[in-house]
Amino acid sequence: MAVLTIPNTFVDATTIVAADHNANFTAVKDFVDGLASGANFDGGAINTEDLADSSVSTAKIQDDAVTAAKIAAGAVGTSEIASSVTLTTPNIGVATGTSLTCTGNVIGHIATNAQVGTTYTLVAADDGKVLEVSNASAITVTVPLNSSVAFTVGTQILVLQTGAGQITLAGAAGVTVNATPGLKLRAQYSSATLIKRATDTWVAVGDLSA
Repeated sequence: MAVLTIPNTFVDATTIVAADHNANFTAVKDFVDGLASGANFDGGAINTEDLADSSVSTAKIQDDAVTAAKIAAGAVGTSEIASSVTLTTPNIGVATGTSLTCTGNVIGHIATNAQVGTTYTLVAADDGKVLEVSNASAITVTVPLNSSVAFTVGTQILVLQTGAGQITLAGAAGVTVNATPGLKLRAQYSSATLIKRATDTWVAVGDLSA
């Protein structure tokens, strides 16, 4: 804990100057104010054994006062989390598990990447989006090598043809895209989902034609 320093000391039979007297009181006040704001506590000065059970409630914690930088690694485990947790936007943090089980409805809104050219190569930002392509002429949508764009295995990208030009799905040299009966979207407003299955292996599932 920080040290309270009294700037002036007095001895018997000496005159006390008001300014010196006030300076002492000001030093005490500033120190106490620092305790109230937490500024005069050293890191680790208050341990869990110093706090009574349930003495620190959400009402006593300033909004945004507890950040990831202030929480020791491994300090919060599953036993410290209530059985019912409300996840709120804009950020619920990075998921560390392999699955999430929900009861009820999960509502999601898919972002769209609209393209109007006759060629397009997927980019990292397309992960999880609808790729909407519209052109009067034939269109080629290419899946890049993993060494160029390292999509995570399991990535899904929905490709939607909104124009008259037929979309052909293709892999860059070294990339395999499997599908049946072929890699062309069947007609205007047909769609197909590209799913990454391995490093440079994808499958297309949807309204396809040869």
